[in-house]
Amino acid sequence: MPPRSRLYSLEPIGIGTPQTESLTSYITRLTAAHSVRVRDLVAGELLARHDNLPTAFWRSDTRTLNSTRSPARRMVHRLEEETGRRDLRFLTLLTWTEVLPVHQLQKTTRAWCPGCFQDWRDRGQAIYDPLVWTLAAVTICARHRRPLRTICPFAECRRPSPWLGCRSRPGHCAHCGSWLGSPAAESGTSEEKLVMNDAVRSHAWIFDALGELIAAAPGMPKRPQRDDVLRGIAALRKITIYRGSWTRHLGLASGTVLMWRQGRTLPSLWCLLVVCSQLGISPLQLVRGEIDENNSAAPATKAAADTRLEHARIDPVAIRHALEAVLASDELPPPSIRLVADRLGQTIVTLRHYFPELCRSIASRHRCYREAHGARRRTRLRERVRDAAIALTQHGVYPSASHIADLLNDRNVMRSRTARAAWREVLGELGWQR
Repeated sequence: MPPRSRLYSLEPIGIGTPQTESLTSYITRLTAAHSVRVRDLVAGELLARHDNLPTAFWRSDTRTLNSTRSPARRMVHRLEEETGRRDLRFLTLLTWTEVLPVHQLQKTTRAWCPGCFQDWRDRGQAIYDPLVWTLAAVTICARHRRPLRTICPFAECRRPSPWLGCRSRPGHCAHCGSWLGSPAAESGTSEEKLVMNDAVRSHAWIFDALGELIAAAPGMPKRPQRDDVLRGIAALRKITIYRGSWTRHLGLASGTVLMWRQGRTLPSLWCLLVVCSQLGISPLQLVRGEIDENNSAAPATKAAADTRLEHARIDPVAIRHALEAVLASDELPPPSIRLVADRLGQTIVTLRHYFPELCRSIASRHRCYREAHGARRRTRLRERVRDAAIALTQHGVYPSASHIADLLNDRNVMRSRTARAAWREVLGELGWQR
């Protein structure tokens, strides 16, 4: 009989496939299996005494639990001890620690595909976040031809979620708890759909290439080392027909590639994707150093023609029309520039660089709406607190903060500065002495 484990030995989803589950998703599902809150499980079972304080963990460490950093290593070790499993490191990028720099490797906030969530729920399958969604280069779901969402779609929330939060639930917003799945394709103007179709075509190869990288981790006899990548970079010049100017052909500075070859730095994930797509090789081949220097350039060049990935090339006319359509629409609430970037399959940096005035107008309209919405919400909150205090006074009960919270059926309501200011004001008006 195998030894008993303190926590359920929950089986991870998709290990050895491109759809491998992420570690933060596994923790969320493990919490749901135990019918406890994420905060209770993490604080009571998974945070060792020598780890960071809980506040620091929730503020910074949770965003690195799927990565190559030490918090991910410590969490994997702790989870494997508690569950009795020995395969949880494959739910992170720890296999690639020596070959993938941390810079611009993963998203800092959660991203998801509403179509995938809805499909899994309709089929009765487990809801989870694949590890590939955490990678910064993956912004579109190639299967559903729609961008990964990063902001809760409900107007009363509109907040990004952490990969692991105190109230995380599979497939739900970590803040408001709303279901994030959606069967229908994203609505948008014809210009937005045109830009999205172009983005889907250019990002399909990214999705497949990084999925191959994740799927290969369990079957590797040893972890790739820095020397493997350096050997692959040294072989790149010999497999391309652009012998004297291959770096310029790839759009890279010669000094950058020189530092790679000297071992002073390693290429970021995005640079790996650019180089591999142009030369018709996979990132898995490059990080393993499995590049055949005797291969002719013709096959590589032909493959690159189908998978060419440009870092900065966009269709400025189509994107300008899409941004102008956003400004002309009556959509409520007005979308933020982050949401617009997600819809177009672009980064915020790219949009601000090429269309600064339009981006400022979109951001200003969204900010004005949020400020007006916040002002209305604060006014309603003040009125609720005043009405509750007056009602308690009429019944001969002192309107303390706890009594008001009980009457409003919201134990957190009096934590707001607006509510407490209204409470102090109404106490004076009613003649109560504090």
